[in-house]
Amino acid sequence: MSAVRSFTVLLLAAATLFTASCGRQSAAPSGPANDASIGVLIVAHGSKSSTWVNMVKTLADQVREPIVKAGAQEVRLAFIQETKPDVASEMRAFDAAGIKEVVVVPLLIAGESTITNDYLQYLTGMRTQAKAIKQLQNEGFDLYYPRARVTMTPALSDSDVLKKNVLRRVNELKGEGSGENMAVVLVGYGDKVYGQQASEIMEGIGRFLKIKTDIDTVAYAFCGKLTDYSGEPVVKVINEVLELEPQVLVVPVLVGVDEMLQINTIQAAINAVGTSSKVRYKPDAVLPDPVVNEWVVGKVTEAVQRVRDAGGATVPAPNRG
Repeated sequence: MSAVRSFTVLLLAAATLFTASCGRQSAAPSGPANDASIGVLIVAHGSKSSTWVNMVKTLADQVREPIVKAGAQEVRLAFIQETKPDVASEMRAFDAAGIKEVVVVPLLIAGESTITNDYLQYLTGMRTQAKAIKQLQNEGFDLYYPRARVTMTPALSDSDVLKKNVLRRVNELKGEGSGENMAVVLVGYGDKVYGQQASEIMEGIGRFLKIKTDIDTVAYAFCGKLTDYSGEPVVKVINEVLELEPQVLVVPVLVGVDEMLQINTIQAAINAVGTSSKVRYKPDAVLPDPVVNEWVVGKVTEAVQRVRDAGGATVPAPNRG
């Protein structure tokens, strides 16, 4: 090869390398490595009551825009039982949209409960014990394990938001009275397995009410599956506190209004009390409450920031097939 030809080949090779290098340098940056695509799944228990379902849907609609502003790409709502869409369908939708991180927001009273520990954690793919999965499948649940990494925010009882919600409703029911001659009966759903945790939540709310009001007597009862939706425990507790105070305020510690609970169980129990005129009751629930909405947005914002700080997009999600 002549000297002139060799020089030409070297020159062409240098030009090719220079062009490739320039091409790489001028490419648009792909964004920061920790800029993960984040989805938010609000999950509630579910109910046959359209009133209850609409309360939860309203909350989801109201928090969607501020959650997206906080950095989430998608916000979805799912139900564990009774109501569609279910958790599996929404997890599939996140995968189909390329979401890498899913923040699950349990719109539940208790963080430690059968619904959370034996259902929600498995339905979202956070736990994968074979025996529990088989049991859920036998119960007719659709299980789908997402490619996205899943984290979960606390439940309502893990902050003061639930206590403040109940306090507001107690004060509304109490009216202008001081509360000195009144008692409060809190009525919750209950849990056969995690009964101690459910009782501790009620006792914590009771202590809070005693500090924040002049009410000295606070008791509680359960009205859900734990009692087979019987109002007898509510009747029993109301009669007991009426022996101590001349008036009783009955307050449901339930996420939404389900006629089977607030009317057919609690109201029916009050009607069965011989001196029901001494009982004040409003068939309301935790929702609606702007403070709860703010709490949901705040917890999601914290979770989104943790994902970003941890470099969420740089950590590959497990391949579960």
